[in-house]
Amino acid sequence: MKKITTFTLFALVLFLSAYGKGWNDNPVIAHRGAWKNTGNPQNSLASFRDAARMGCHGSECDVWFTKEDSMVIFHDSKRNGKLIEETPFAELRAQKLSNGETMPTLQEYITEVLKQKKTKLIIDIKSSVKDKPRTIKLALAINALVEKMGAHDWVEYLVGYMPAGVNLRSVTDLPVAYLGKWKQDDPECTPGNIRLQGIKCLDYHSKQYKRHPEWMPEFKKMGLHFNVWVVNKEDEMLYFMNQGFNYITTDEPERLLQVHKANKKAYKKALQGL
Repeated sequence: MKKITTFTLFALVLFLSAYGKGWNDNPVIAHRGAWKNTGNPQNSLASFRDAARMGCHGSECDVWFTKEDSMVIFHDSKRNGKLIEETPFAELRAQKLSNGETMPTLQEYITEVLKQKKTKLIIDIKSSVKDKPRTIKLALAINALVEKMGAHDWVEYLVGYMPAGVNLRSVTDLPVAYLGKWKQDDPECTPGNIRLQGIKCLDYHSKQYKRHPEWMPEFKKMGLHFNVWVVNKEDEMLYFMNQGFNYITTDEPERLLQVHKANKKAYKKALQGL
């Protein structure tokens, strides 16, 4: 009988927490919600609602601090040419999204998420442009709000600033996936450093995984939870499903849901091979 390693046990716990409580049983994570084929603004409440309606396992959103540390949902670092983190909350709220919504607060977004029990919220904690350590403060504030609102079971995290991940893992047992730095090779992303840091979840860009296929056997031995972004082409969807990736983040959730449905048995076998 094979010995069960700590990492293998952790991967099993993650799997059960992801799929054992009624969450949609697929690897589909809607990138910034369902927006590309719906006409919704990215990161809007409507984009989450449609991702949930489609049956996605998760819907990703991006969280920034405003100037006075309010938490808002928006992808880009700037809105109308001004950094989100340097703009007053009231000014941001006065600027409507294309569907007439105001820029959502994290509290409003979580309130919407809690109305259903099938689709998780994957929170991307945006790294501060001007003050990287402020990212740590943001990560802890996000987790405090998640716990205060009773949304623990609905949420998972993404972090690009490694110290924020370290601090976040010290206060929560929720999955905290490291995003890496895909535009350039970085020693932080290697299997050796991931093992050293005790990171158990990865969410690298598809180009980074493909640039370093030699990393995959090492990551698999470590029993990591694998996420990948952003995968929009059907051949790449199949590739990462066949590699047994737990989550696949996409701007095309409708297409990925169809691909998963058509290849569900093969995908489950690939998962078991991790």
